[in-house]
Amino acid sequence: MPATRARNLRRGLAALSIALAGIAGAAPDVRGQDTDWPVYLGDAGRSHYSPLDQIDRGNVQDLEVAWTYDSGELREGGSTMYTSPLVLDGVLYGLSPRLVAFALDAATGAERWRHDPGLPGAAQRGLMWWDGDGGPRLFYTAGRILIALDPATGEPVEAFGDGGRLDLTPPGESGPLTVTAPGVVFEDRLVFGFSTSEGDGALPGSIRAFDAGSGDLEWQFDSIPRPDDPGAETWAPGSLENAGGANAWTAMTLDEERGVLFVPTGSATPDFYGGHRPGDNLYANCLLALDARTGELRWHFQVVRHDIWDRDLPSPPTLVELERDGAVIDAVAVTTKSGHLYVFDRDTGESLYEIIEEETLPSELPGEVPAPTEPVSAVAVTRQVFELTTRSPEATAYVQEIIADFDLRPWAPPTLDGTLFFPGYDGGAEWGGSAFDPGANRLIVNMSEIGGILQMYEIPVGYSDGGVYAEHCGTCHGPDLEGTSNGPSLGGVVDRLGRAGIDAILREGRGRMPSFAHLEEIERRGVLRHLAAPEEARAAETPSTEVRYAHGGYRWVRDHEGLPGNTPPWGTLTSIDLATGDFDWQVPFGDYLGHEGLGYGAENYGGPVVTAGGLVFIGATPDRKFRAFDVRTGEELWRAELPAAGFSTPVTYTAGGRQYVVIAAGGGRRGPPSGSEYRAFSLPTR
Repeated sequence: MPATRARNLRRGLAALSIALAGIAGAAPDVRGQDTDWPVYLGDAGRSHYSPLDQIDRGNVQDLEVAWTYDSGELREGGSTMYTSPLVLDGVLYGLSPRLVAFALDAATGAERWRHDPGLPGAAQRGLMWWDGDGGPRLFYTAGRILIALDPATGEPVEAFGDGGRLDLTPPGESGPLTVTAPGVVFEDRLVFGFSTSEGDGALPGSIRAFDAGSGDLEWQFDSIPRPDDPGAETWAPGSLENAGGANAWTAMTLDEERGVLFVPTGSATPDFYGGHRPGDNLYANCLLALDARTGELRWHFQVVRHDIWDRDLPSPPTLVELERDGAVIDAVAVTTKSGHLYVFDRDTGESLYEIIEEETLPSELPGEVPAPTEPVSAVAVTRQVFELTTRSPEATAYVQEIIADFDLRPWAPPTLDGTLFFPGYDGGAEWGGSAFDPGANRLIVNMSEIGGILQMYEIPVGYSDGGVYAEHCGTCHGPDLEGTSNGPSLGGVVDRLGRAGIDAILREGRGRMPSFAHLEEIERRGVLRHLAAPEEARAAETPSTEVRYAHGGYRWVRDHEGLPGNTPPWGTLTSIDLATGDFDWQVPFGDYLGHEGLGYGAENYGGPVVTAGGLVFIGATPDRKFRAFDVRTGEELWRAELPAAGFSTPVTYTAGGRQYVVIAAGGGRRGPPSGSEYRAFSLPTR
């Protein structure tokens, strides 16, 4: 029997035994049949669900720390660690902030091996496991490099790619590229999307399948169509030649039985100005259903046409079931940055919720033509209108002054004066994804509610120093080098790092910043000159007569204390009845450091896990808490403090007959400190 079938049969029998024990009313005896967490987010359908119930509503308050593991050094320049580990046959596999891979005894946290790839650190949310005829392999990506390891030793698999590595840069292409989410493993294929930049020079998106044994390319779907491909008619003539983006940067989902891959795609680039890409811009901002064996498109749904708000699909879809008129429908659920929930029939792509065509507004920027209407799901999980904070008179006055001149209307396009859009840049939903509770056909999802400021500015064109900086650096570091929430200030950076140091970062990338090795020498030199120039010299640069437009940086509407400038809740955890779209419950979720106890919720990153024990486990909040909620009511039943925020999705498994819940506490986002610790919780031993 092939290794994959044997392992799947073993897991299936173990899960069946657990389920039958639960039906009989007895606590399942998992000794000798330990339950793995073998796939990112629990399974290929990204359900975030576990059939384990040793930890339940009645005893979760007794959870205690079972073991901790410090995974190693932080990345330079502020670290994050988003990894959701894998657990197979009593071994836990994870990644450090610097993307050093490691294997631990899942019951004790004792280290078995480490593998340092010697590459610049980057964000990575998980790993992949493949059972091949020649033995299993552990895969993960570090930046643009796919790494294959022997899970028994941590040594590279020399037969794969080039000595155990494969550069995922598309042949003949150059530009920013990194892979920050694990791909899909299907039969003997590894399927990946990638992240690229959000401005000019971004790579055109594609989804590619590689042979898991050799690394050879098997198929490719171009999410920006070629000029003669279906979908090309949604782009203005000539605009496809330099089009970029529409890439699948978040995780994808697989229906193994149907052999269908569900792919969420991002925005076409530049993200916030579409004057050079008129049209609906397929297949940007789409859910794609692809044949996992061939890459053939079966159906698609475009959530945002001609996106100029950066409303890319951020979350892995979740395979769900729901009942309508006595029939059970296999469906796929998609959460969005706008805070809406879309649910589609897996076979046909038919929306199972009403789609409302909402009218947009015209743009004042030359050449920009928004789509006349946008297709919006009738199920909104967050509010859709910004409401000015009333937390204190000082907060109200402070925010009122900030937003006084902004356009607050729904679907208002970006302007030079500024647009307030809600929810803002990070949603709504983010990359953590949603959890499916199969016992009640409900979806558990965490979301944020904070307004964003979308302001454009004019930039010079060609190869002027300021124009190159604005196009490639200004979105993250601000038009005046002042920094934004997505990138630090660059004031004085030449004195701190030197020209050689900055040039090395531009070529190689560092931390969250991708490589800009694709820039011409004159462009890199232009960025360096701009960073080194005195402020008055930078301010004196005069744009050419052919004006282009760039995004003024990621900014949020906050009050004088740095808290969201809208009324609470600022973060929520919600249970949704999938059959109707109604809420079972919704509770404020999390706090901000320094403001604990407000009970208003907070921005959150990372997803939930649901168990048959009736629990929702989730970190995700900046207050460094790890929590368990009652899946029936949303009541918080347990919490523990982490050394850094758990901006990752937890995992749960059994080892030696004992159920564990593990989370990576990496922090490093939105102010909380960074960390490198994995922490495991379990019930006390008797």
